[in-house]
Amino acid sequence: MFIICVWLILIAVGGVCSVENVTVIRERLEFEVQYTYIVQYNTEYVFEFVPNAEDGKWPSRVWVSADSGDTSRPLLVTYRQIAGAGTWQLPYHTGDQLQYEFERTLCPDDSAQGNTTYCGGEREARGEFALHMVSACAAPVTVRLRARIIRDWVLPFDTPVAITASLTSPWVNHFRFLEDQKSVRLHLESEDDVCAFIAIQNYSCPIYEMVTDLVDSTLRMTMQRSGAVQISRSKYPLGFYAIVIILDNDKECTGDEPALDDWLWQVAIGGSENQGRITPSREKQLTIALRPSLSRTQYIIASVVSFVVFFGFYIAFGVFVLLQRWPAFAKYVRPKAVLVNKSTENGESQGDGIYSDAETPAHRRARRGSDATFDSSDDSHSDEELPTGTTTVSATPAHLASPASPASPAEPRSPVSPGYPVTPGAAVTFSAPPETDNGVSLENDRQPNNEQGGAVDAGDGSTPFGLPSQLRLAALSRRRARVLEARSDRYLQTLIIVAIFYALPVVQFVFAYQMFMNQSGMLDVCYYNFLCAHPAGDLNDFNHVFSNIGYLLLGALFILQLYRRKQRRKQLPRDEEYGIPAHYGLLASLGVSLMVVALLSATYHVCPNRLNFQFDTAFMYVMSVLAMVKIYQARHPDVNARAHSTFGVLAVFIAFGVGGVLGGGPFFWAVFTVVHVFTFLLLSLRIYYIGQFRMETKTLQIAARELRSVPKSGIRPLYTARLVMLLIANAVNWAFALYGLLIQSTNFASHLLNLLLCNTLMYMLFYLVMKIMHGERPRWYVWCFLVSALAAWAPALYFFTSGSSSWSSMPAQSRHLNHECLVLQFYDSHDLWHMLSAVALYLSFNTLLTWDDGLAAVKRTEIAVF
Repeated sequence: MFIICVWLILIAVGGVCSVENVTVIRERLEFEVQYTYIVQYNTEYVFEFVPNAEDGKWPSRVWVSADSGDTSRPLLVTYRQIAGAGTWQLPYHTGDQLQYEFERTLCPDDSAQGNTTYCGGEREARGEFALHMVSACAAPVTVRLRARIIRDWVLPFDTPVAITASLTSPWVNHFRFLEDQKSVRLHLESEDDVCAFIAIQNYSCPIYEMVTDLVDSTLRMTMQRSGAVQISRSKYPLGFYAIVIILDNDKECTGDEPALDDWLWQVAIGGSENQGRITPSREKQLTIALRPSLSRTQYIIASVVSFVVFFGFYIAFGVFVLLQRWPAFAKYVRPKAVLVNKSTENGESQGDGIYSDAETPAHRRARRGSDATFDSSDDSHSDEELPTGTTTVSATPAHLASPASPASPAEPRSPVSPGYPVTPGAAVTFSAPPETDNGVSLENDRQPNNEQGGAVDAGDGSTPFGLPSQLRLAALSRRRARVLEARSDRYLQTLIIVAIFYALPVVQFVFAYQMFMNQSGMLDVCYYNFLCAHPAGDLNDFNHVFSNIGYLLLGALFILQLYRRKQRRKQLPRDEEYGIPAHYGLLASLGVSLMVVALLSATYHVCPNRLNFQFDTAFMYVMSVLAMVKIYQARHPDVNARAHSTFGVLAVFIAFGVGGVLGGGPFFWAVFTVVHVFTFLLLSLRIYYIGQFRMETKTLQIAARELRSVPKSGIRPLYTARLVMLLIANAVNWAFALYGLLIQSTNFASHLLNLLLCNTLMYMLFYLVMKIMHGERPRWYVWCFLVSALAAWAPALYFFTSGSSSWSSMPAQSRHLNHECLVLQFYDSHDLWHMLSAVALYLSFNTLLTWDDGLAAVKRTEIAVF
């Protein structure tokens, strides 16, 4: 027990002696003067800085440098002031580099969060602070220090200021809102590519001047050449600090790994004691400016102007409808169509698709039973003929009128093929002609009289799959209008279901992204055009969201036009033997797609980034594919793709889009290239052979037999124009495939979108050229739509390619593309792309809607298929 007591006494005495061996040196130093001291482990310095009354209203900056040291036994510098206290150390790490100096900004006295009154003693002078300096290293450390007053502490409003920040000396300034200001815009520009962090901190203490010290309460972004952010007074009522922190390398801005330093060479030259000590000169010169943000009046004016522009299309549509009641104008736009004469004096049918009440139930088409499935309603035989495959028709002399006779509105149509003799007044029963799996009946195409099938006989039957050498629309439009309408409407129904299930998770996902950005303060999460991003409410980029209103309004207007046209068709039914079959469901799908694009594009721009860019393009894929399907359906109504098949293909596109977003890579691009080329080749064969070609043994045997039977004199294509179009399309698609495989862009979604848009454009051009070559003259208003669409597409594509951000690059590099607003100080180039492309798409859809109006009075047996 005695030994233990003696031991404790010795420890206490040793502790007292060790404390007594520490020498405390207290000095008062002057500002703007550099001092040098040698600090040892048994010496503690206390330096006091007391500014005069004039300088006391400004905060101070402290610069400290050491010539040596160790991070495990550092030099500790503690500051104490009215606003608080804190500690720095030398040396310290910035990334992989070791720094032996720093310059830090002390907090203003009025930034203290608590009670700043003195605690039972004399109140410190304003701006006064003290530095306590002690070293844990046994070797002496030479320390230099200097303190200075920051007289340019306050940022001026609407006046650019040139600043310089370095790796060891971050730049900090303060701005306090003026009395009538609710928000300001902070703009930063630089001519060099040194990577920096821009941080916005609330007016509080301490000031965060290290990347590791930044907390979620600060707004921050990486920057190289450009940066901007709008700051609201509601979030920073006392003002804010603008902080520029230089990073030790450019990885955060470029994504590239920094080059490895040759430390072995440094050791050989400078000695092992310098290993790890790196003091590169990393400085950045910037220009910073605080500019006024838009007022509420400017928001309202920009929004109202946009709405009025698009509402002008509704006014134009209404004026056009009223002008149709004016006879002098109506003669230029009135449809020249063959209408149905519903009844005659004896009650017999004289028009297409209209049956008199005198007909027996056997004359009517079979109705679907209540036990019929959804798929059966889409079968080529349902809703078409009796299950037995026979039809009984009461033949009269009127029914025997030759289909080859000149067309007239009252021309009767014989429901019986001219290939079957009919006795006047007798009931005739005939078997329905055999059909292919796609619903194309080719038996009548081989009859000597080609008026019914609209095709010339193949002669010796040497054509592949028994196809006629000259196709006419009548051969591919034998389905009744009700069946074609049901198939077309299925596109609209499927589209609405897909849009609902696709859009709801998208909205939830994107708004979760914005919530994360707002809570974390990391502005790099969303790729805005920060130089033209105007917040409103919870939206950080309201203008890019609102500019999508054109898609919504013009899509709704297009659907309104379709509804009016459909109602007029119902009031004045047309003869089914004339003109192009109407497909309002598929056209309505285009209008709905345009409206869904408005929703998804607006949702994407809530927080645009790499992971949700696919949401912006998904229904652009849909529009492109549906437009191609619509063009093909005009001349191939019976063999057109079904809705479920089309959306199945679109699902594959979306799957590839997701794969591209998640990383892509050589293997992904290789798989996509093979699938792309092989699929397009098979699609080309099916298009060329009118849906008769399949990857089946029987089909391949027929193809091989046809190739063996080709005369030695050479191969003569069955459909020359169709072959030329497909060869050009294959060449373009193979070029796209090779380009994608070689470049392997990270922006796969844009590559896929460009591919689909290019195919759509080629098909529209081919269709228009073939119409002209076959002597079909679009009406004057079609040319107006087409020229107006081209006039809108040209500037739209220009603004799209100019770009205002790029999620495929790093956030700091994306801001190189940021630019000021172009229109009404509210809209940038991407907003103009939204508006002009909405107009261009609307006019393009009207071109698709009307470019076959001139064929309304032409018999389908005379309309070419291409």
